[in-house]
Amino acid sequence: MIGFPHASAFRDRHGKVRYRFRKKGLPTVYLPGVPGSLEFAAAYEAAASGAKPLAIGQGRTKPGTINALAVAAFESADWSALAESTQRNYRGVMERLRRDHGDKTVRSLTPEIVLRLRDRIPGQAARNNFIKALRWFLAFAVARGWRQDNPASAVVKIKYRTEGYHTWTEAEVAAFEKRWPVGTKQRLAMDLLLYTGQRSKDVRLMGRQSLTGDGIRVRQSKTGTELTIPLHPRLAASLATVPGDQMLFLPTQYGPAYTATGFYNWIKAACREAGVAECSPHGLRKCIATRMADAGCTHSEIMAVTGHKHPKEVETYIRARDQRRLASSAMAKIGTDAERDLANLPNRLAK
Repeated sequence: MIGFPHASAFRDRHGKVRYRFRKKGLPTVYLPGVPGSLEFAAAYEAAASGAKPLAIGQGRTKPGTINALAVAAFESADWSALAESTQRNYRGVMERLRRDHGDKTVRSLTPEIVLRLRDRIPGQAARNNFIKALRWFLAFAVARGWRQDNPASAVVKIKYRTEGYHTWTEAEVAAFEKRWPVGTKQRLAMDLLLYTGQRSKDVRLMGRQSLTGDGIRVRQSKTGTELTIPLHPRLAASLATVPGDQMLFLPTQYGPAYTATGFYNWIKAACREAGVAECSPHGLRKCIATRMADAGCTHSEIMAVTGHKHPKEVETYIRARDQRRLASSAMAKIGTDAERDLANLPNRLAK
């Protein structure tokens, strides 16, 4: 193991160190680059998601095909402008589409075909993600004259109810803290996620370069928003345990930062050991937003920490706080001191 689940290193017959991904139920994939590089991370994420690598010779694409569209898109400035997480999601969608339909032409896609492709995908969230990614690639095709319209634009988003990632309760936070006390890397990870309110990607890359005065400075990878968040005393206590010569706060055992999948799996393992298996890294971002709402923070105050762009994105936390507050006020007005007199008469009910 090299810090990436199901990935291992070996020497080939020429003595060169190589890496491969092997997991039951998924194809074996040889990984390029070295652990910690973007090339390695992209290949690892694709292998872990089940996306099969292209067959040898498939890179010689025919003009106008879905394969050719993928190659052109991945090499474009438009692609490099996307956030890394967006690239990862879109690449997974396109690679699966290439695997089954790469030799078909982009012009052959119609709204009816897009719908059929969508409906074959299990899960409503995955179906919406497929349409979102395909819209981007086909908009790219339209901009370059590959076709005149975007058939994915005609497919509406599926509406469904979901609570998303589970929000950590205070009891779950306490259970994790009990199992992983200050001084452990797991506790530092939780404190960074909870007391900065940032996404996993930004927390994974935090280090001494992020510290400024008595706060942590972050440029959010997803939105580009720049934030400076004051150090909470609990986070300061955890950071005080980091060795002085260590730049990255949460390195893997081999030094570089975790990949998205590696970090998620590591936190999930720590949660299971703490007896809070339902919890995940993103749930701590929701937990701190809930805490701030319960403390009476305004939309703007919460957004100043989380970096959300629009008030409606934090409205859920404000609305839940107000509901509890109003319900408590309403029940308190009923009173419980004495049983109220009824209007019933001795021998019959009152009208």
